[in-house]
Amino acid sequence: MKALLVIADDAIAALSGFYIKPLGLDVIRYRDPLKALDNLDEICPDALVVSARDFPRHWKSLVVNLRASRPKTSCVALILKGEYFPFEEAAKASYLGVNGVVREDFSDRLEVDRFQRIIKRYVVVDEARISDRQVPGQWDKLDFAFSHPVSMAPVSGRIETISSSGLSFVPDMPSITADMETGTVIEDASLRVDRDIFSCSCSLVRNGAVMGLSIDRMDEAEQAALSRYLKQRSEREMQGLLKRS
Repeated sequence: MKALLVIADDAIAALSGFYIKPLGLDVIRYRDPLKALDNLDEICPDALVVSARDFPRHWKSLVVNLRASRPKTSCVALILKGEYFPFEEAAKASYLGVNGVVREDFSDRLEVDRFQRIIKRYVVVDEARISDRQVPGQWDKLDFAFSHPVSMAPVSGRIETISSSGLSFVPDMPSITADMETGTVIEDASLRVDRDIFSCSCSLVRNGAVMGLSIDRMDEAEQAALSRYLKQRSEREMQGLLKRS
């Protein structure tokens, strides 16, 4: 299953991929809408995500060509809007068969959830590959820490959401990480999963009070262990409730 991103901004493209990959889709990204249009039939995506801010005219051509062979029920078309997206544009999006319009900065967690729900509603993905992002609960033992790649200052904090491919992280002291740029690689970060400590390499896809990090490299056995741990959440909750009773 493939998601085609047509986005010029590297940071927005990274964020989009960050929230798509946990759903089990492979991501293909184009900066040039004309090249994306030329290769649309060959790629035959299951989801199309286009930035209306970057390409205020080309997104319509892409959706029209997509809908010529792929209806709304078999291929998701999502438009990422900037600060200005008038009602007339929204009406055109609906008429052309766009499945949804969401804000491109993903600053609102509800907007992120809506983005993922729209994709899952229309795309039948391989269930074995789905790793929906989870909010750690009271029965979960998950921690994350790393060293600033330049200053080497230790960075601790709280995991806000996590999947086997990435996590959202709230640093205890945001001032330490404020100078880190999108795309920064963090080598040898530490991820605690229950009683084990896993080493992984991550890339920064969003900075701020809540950081977004993609997990780029992790030992295959440890990656499998993380996936199992996330999938066993309901079992941990049940065991915890039984111990309380």
